[in-house]
Amino acid sequence: MKTFITTIIIIILMLIGFWYYMGNKCSEMENANKLAVKNAVEHAVDSVNRHYALNKPLKRSHVYHKVEKKETIKKKSVPEKKEGNMFIDKRDGQEYKTVDLAGQTWMAENLNFATDKSLCYNADKTNCDDLGLLYDWNEAVVVCPDGWHLPNDAEWSQLINHFGGIDEAGHYLKKGGGSGFNDLLAGYHDKDGFYGKKNESSYHWSSTEQTADYASFKGIYHDVDNVGAYTYTKTDGFSVRCIKD
Repeated sequence: MKTFITTIIIIILMLIGFWYYMGNKCSEMENANKLAVKNAVEHAVDSVNRHYALNKPLKRSHVYHKVEKKETIKKKSVPEKKEGNMFIDKRDGQEYKTVDLAGQTWMAENLNFATDKSLCYNADKTNCDDLGLLYDWNEAVVVCPDGWHLPNDAEWSQLINHFGGIDEAGHYLKKGGGSGFNDLLAGYHDKDGFYGKKNESSYHWSSTEQTADYASFKGIYHDVDNVGAYTYTKTDGFSVRCIKD
């Protein structure tokens, strides 16, 4: 009788142990599935973000609201800005044209101050001479010279709205657009080592941070007048336009 009871107890304990083991396994599988779904969603979101960020922007892609007009909108006449103002970066002696726009003073060229992580497009120094360097966001927020800083979203908004909002401002900000901003479509560099979009698009960091991994930027594109206003991974290399303090 004692042997029978002992056997029953052992069987019960084994069943409890089995159920406990299976419960842990199910929990591990559930957590693994949740992690897989989370990673898949994040990858999909990043892929969608990359597509919209690096290609033509949708109209009214961000916070700069503009009332739709039924009549045909004619581009306003913008007087050509004189580029007689210059700034000399005391750190390396480089000179930058500057331009006064919308009550702000902007550099009329991309920053070209070399750091340990900054990159020339396609690792070709002649591209830096013409287009400036590409910086990740963490460098971009500190790389402007004394008396200047990386513009935030509000400062970009002031500039963009001055030239008709995100549906029109790209026309004026590109080289030859009459504003004096003279964007040169410098392309980008991503964390995987890929360079792209030179002469097609340019991407300018904003100092406005969105998350631990993403920050705002403004895109200007060759074949549309829209300005893209999106977020992107901080590790990629974009252009820097400094604004005066």
